[in-house]
Amino acid sequence: MKPVLRFSVLFLLRCFASLAVTYGQGTLKGRVVDEQKLPLPSVTIRLKKLPDTMVYKAISTDTYGRFILNNLAGGTYVLEGHLAGYRTVIKTGVVINPTDTVIDIGVLLLIPSAKMLNEVAITAQQPFIEKQIDKTVVNVDRNIASTGTNALELLKKLPGVQVTPDGQITLNGKSGVNVIMDGKTTYLSADDLANLLTNTPSSDIQKIEIMTNPSAKYDAEGTGGIINIIRKKNSKSGLNGSLTESFGQGHFSRYNNSLVLNYKTDKYNLYLNNSYGYSKGFSVNDVTSDILNGGALSTEQVSTNTGVTTNKAYNSSAGLDLYLSKKTTLTLTGSLSDRGYNNNLTSVMTIADSNRNKTGSEKFSALNADKPLNFTTGVQLMHKLDTMGRQWSADVDYSNYRYRPGQYNTTVNYDASGSFLNQDNVFIDESRTLHIFGARVDYVQPLPGNGKLETGLKSSYVKTFNNSTYYNQLGGENVIDPALSDYNTTSENINAAYINFNGQYQKLTVQAGLRAEQTVMKGQQLFTNASVDQNYFELFPTLFLNYKLNDQNALNFQFGKRVDRPDYHELVPFRRPLSPTIYFEGNPNLKPDLNWHSELTWSWRNTFFITAAYDIDHNYLRTLYYLDSNKTTITRMPTNIQGAHSWNVEVGYNKELVKWFTTNTNVTVYQNLFTGSADGFSLDDPGFATIDLVTNNSFRCNDKLSLEADFEYESKRQFVGSVFGAYSILSFALKQKLFHDQGSITINANNVLNTESRNATDHYLNLNQNGYSYIYSRAVIVTLNYRFGSGKLLKTQSKSGSEEEQHRAGN
Repeated sequence: MKPVLRFSVLFLLRCFASLAVTYGQGTLKGRVVDEQKLPLPSVTIRLKKLPDTMVYKAISTDTYGRFILNNLAGGTYVLEGHLAGYRTVIKTGVVINPTDTVIDIGVLLLIPSAKMLNEVAITAQQPFIEKQIDKTVVNVDRNIASTGTNALELLKKLPGVQVTPDGQITLNGKSGVNVIMDGKTTYLSADDLANLLTNTPSSDIQKIEIMTNPSAKYDAEGTGGIINIIRKKNSKSGLNGSLTESFGQGHFSRYNNSLVLNYKTDKYNLYLNNSYGYSKGFSVNDVTSDILNGGALSTEQVSTNTGVTTNKAYNSSAGLDLYLSKKTTLTLTGSLSDRGYNNNLTSVMTIADSNRNKTGSEKFSALNADKPLNFTTGVQLMHKLDTMGRQWSADVDYSNYRYRPGQYNTTVNYDASGSFLNQDNVFIDESRTLHIFGARVDYVQPLPGNGKLETGLKSSYVKTFNNSTYYNQLGGENVIDPALSDYNTTSENINAAYINFNGQYQKLTVQAGLRAEQTVMKGQQLFTNASVDQNYFELFPTLFLNYKLNDQNALNFQFGKRVDRPDYHELVPFRRPLSPTIYFEGNPNLKPDLNWHSELTWSWRNTFFITAAYDIDHNYLRTLYYLDSNKTTITRMPTNIQGAHSWNVEVGYNKELVKWFTTNTNVTVYQNLFTGSADGFSLDDPGFATIDLVTNNSFRCNDKLSLEADFEYESKRQFVGSVFGAYSILSFALKQKLFHDQGSITINANNVLNTESRNATDHYLNLNQNGYSYIYSRAVIVTLNYRFGSGKLLKTQSKSGSEEEQHRAGN
């Protein structure tokens, strides 16, 4: 460990140890059991102080179903116990007097969801949106309008989340969002991630955690924050599972199904998740490109681009939890993803001179086909040292990714009269393979007063092989063009250590941490014998403060530093065509984007929220348009922008207004500002404010039937020299429970007004582009779901030792 890292860790340990003093009068304890009077571990216990509804303290029950909440100030409380598959139990009228020392509330009984609870306690449902000290939790299974859609469509419905027509995800207007699943990074670049999410049924998702400022225990990757997609898991003993079938019809039809199986005994837990998805998309883009010379028009290119994309995906994951003892669990996991991707692009372009007189035309067709295959395997050992939460865990994993993309291009050129001039046929093979190794150890130490100290180490190694071969098809034969081909290898090693502290002092809750990461990357281009080496060390502090002003008002402050490393494919300097005149080329000189984030939130009764945030970026990463020296073709290249700033203000209102009507509405206003230059062109731009509105409204007709109306709107927004137009989406859904609440049928009408299409403009050096994207997302989707089995299950969650690297792998 480097001296600066060792000093930082020891310094934090001393600081946190000195802070581990809490104040309060009482201690509250109890035990949670099921109908057979067996203890229930990992039940979430929330303590709320009246009349406020904000969580005052939270803890999970131990192996024996016990919980202890220390250092409680005097007052009246409400205690909740929650476990997936069971009705939430609520204990009201819990009073702590100044003279009280220990209060034992006795045994809380949790009843499976399918049964009525007739005890003294009452039941309640989880809210659609929950605010926690370091994250916003969206309980997706409460949103019926998302049923039958895919995960990418679901993200559009989340507060502050935007998805561009090509599947790029931003959060509050900021790019660099790290999307992870079940706490594990998805191993995919932005393009492949969009493909995976498109083929992931939203019905498989239980909740989504949005972290604009993740704590130190998470990888520092992702300047825009982290979106953690948590999939549903059965929590019952014996043989249990669920089956979901979904069919939708829009411009094309689509189909999704998923099967989740669990078998659990007191010795082991075996689980298997399978899903298959098929979808077909249609898009039309009209683009006008004005090429300038000294500010005057030189050439105009007008094109219509039509694309048909087909996605097929089979995803399977399996795991085995071996309960070696009451305190020790060994977990073995594995997953396989076999996907098929096919994009057929056709383009017709008219070329004109400076007077906009036609000089020629071009027809371009491209068939992009790929069958990505990846598998992962891992092992984790977790040991609980006592029943109070002290534990350690260690895990290692390996992932392999194989891509064999092929692109077949045909270009036919005509003169001004439409007479044939020539034809070019090209084949591009972009085969690549990735090997990802990861290992990590974590330790949790409870502190007096319900505090907690977490620390850990992580190391990962990634080896990438890229073989990009460019063929000209001459006389029916593929002839290699060495000048346009490239073969390179890249290796990256990241070593990290973190420490994270959480404690409570009367009205103040503190969470603070520090993460240290060392990155060593080496790249070698074999054709040119060029190399790219990077070696840097960074510290990433985080701080969270939550202060209860009174029983109804609270303040939350967050501060942290993050990094956005380039995707591996963005570093490869290989040039490939995207359309007749637009190419993409990697940039081996990219530097990581460093981001500082701060935000302050005021909340009232945990129903009304106002958040103000500000971000500063150094070496902001953005793909820009460059006019080539031939004054005809355009190259899209990832580029570092020297400076970037952004701010956002969010107002949220989440409330059950009456028993049959609940609204969750969020309005975010954000603005991006940039300073710097690229290729001699000034990128200084103050930008403009953008409004993002997401509202979810639920109507409960009776115990079996419910309705929902969702609406999202975004005004025009800006990134550097690109501006995207406004759009809106209105969706409705109806859900009817069946088979004694074991099943359901949902009908979802998505984008009923077909208003998701939008325009876009780009202004760069000697280049102005105007385009319009027609998006055909209107569809009616019918989904059937059935759950079977009974009992109770506890599944051990595992983490990946190479979480961050998985996000940046792929094409």
